[in-house]
Amino acid sequence: MTEQRADKASGIYIHIPFCRSKCKYCAFVSTPDLSLQHAYVKTLLREISSCTNGGAADSVYIGGGTPSCLYNGALEDILRSVHSAFGIGRDAEITVECNPESVTADFIYECKNCGVNRISLGMQSSDDAVLKKIGRAHDFACYKRAIDMLSRHFDNISTDIIIGLPGQTAEDMDRSISVASDHCSHISVYALSVEDGTPLFSEGYRTADDDIADMYDRALPLLERYGFERYEVSNFAKKGRQSRHNNKYWNCEPYFGFGAAAHGYDGEYIRYSHSDDICSYISDPSVRMTVLSEKDLYNEYVMLRLRTSKGIDIVDFRKRFGYCFRDRNSAILTRLAQENSIVMTETGISISPDRMFVMNGIIEELMTD
Repeated sequence: MTEQRADKASGIYIHIPFCRSKCKYCAFVSTPDLSLQHAYVKTLLREISSCTNGGAADSVYIGGGTPSCLYNGALEDILRSVHSAFGIGRDAEITVECNPESVTADFIYECKNCGVNRISLGMQSSDDAVLKKIGRAHDFACYKRAIDMLSRHFDNISTDIIIGLPGQTAEDMDRSISVASDHCSHISVYALSVEDGTPLFSEGYRTADDDIADMYDRALPLLERYGFERYEVSNFAKKGRQSRHNNKYWNCEPYFGFGAAAHGYDGEYIRYSHSDDICSYISDPSVRMTVLSEKDLYNEYVMLRLRTSKGIDIVDFRKRFGYCFRDRNSAILTRLAQENSIVMTETGISISPDRMFVMNGIIEELMTD
């Protein structure tokens, strides 16, 4: 395991690759074979406890998969191990993902008992017919019961909504945002990506880019009306509730990754990854290191920072790379500004708000071959 930069508190990501059933669009590393849970957690605890030079961490994110379908006591064991290996600050953000059907009184009690202070709950859609088409294990009534239970115990809850789902309507999305806004301080609105190898791809379903763009544009004023501010293309938060975990990725800050398919970054030149085969991880949790070139670092920085509403910070860029971003890209930036594709200020460069959803082509112009 690589050591992280000592001058910055790290983030921690822990992957739980278990689900009671697999959604038809899911391309993440996960399995419905729950018989592997005990062996997996045992390896996970061993890997975390071996990280003797972890240092300070101010965010822990347990994702998946579906962490809420773990056996009772697993989350407590995992977080106890994290606290033993790292200096977890009192104000650390500790998030656990869950699905509505696995939100129980026991799950909530365990989360509260081991210091979890943020929950990410998957809704995806408020239409039962759509949920059935994509293989979700819950219906909308189940989501409403779960969010009501969670909101009695947590004041920092995020909900995921997907746009571009088969059979989805604008009214479905409006209802999803409205109900989530009653309880949540953070909402993620993701465009569906139909990956080769998923059941949805095999069934022949493909998204319509124009329809997704229209739905996204419809979501923006609705989210704003409910008090959510966009801080990344797909993520919206009420004041003070941006995801610390997400921001570490987009700001190129250091984070540890534990578990099958998990990745980590030392904040400088080293990225590492685990095997995406769950059984292989259980047998050998070692990581594969990648040394990033200057070109890699530059391209990642540009790609990740321009996804955010703040964009590229001129001072931070110079500290990292030793030269001025504007000087390197003067001609391209001038043209993009004239086209209203970007906004340039004294302190930063960002994608124009009305171009955020079509940012990929703009970003590519500023990356290097």
